[in-house]
Amino acid sequence: MATPVTRARAISLYRQLMRGARKMPTPNRQNFVVKKTRQEYKANIALTDPEEIEFCLKLADTNLDTVLVQAEHLTKLFEDADYQAEERHPILGATTSCKTE
Repeated sequence: MATPVTRARAISLYRQLMRGARKMPTPNRQNFVVKKTRQEYKANIALTDPEEIEFCLKLADTNLDTVLVQAEHLTKLFEDADYQAEERHPILGATTSCKTE
């Protein structure tokens, strides 16, 4: 059963993930993080096993770190004029034009 401490920790991580989503550079990425966070929290709301709860909290903490690192990296990448100058494939991220130098 979740203790008041684990409940508070879960709520704190949830809020931090939602704030982290706002740091993503595009609305699609923001929406993905929000949707995924909500799905995971709803799917695990009824957990009672302390070890399973602890595992999920550690996973949420790792996901938070990942979101924050990706948000910082992608924001810098999207602000880079050299990156923006190349045409990129919308899904794969690969350049669509061949450059010979």
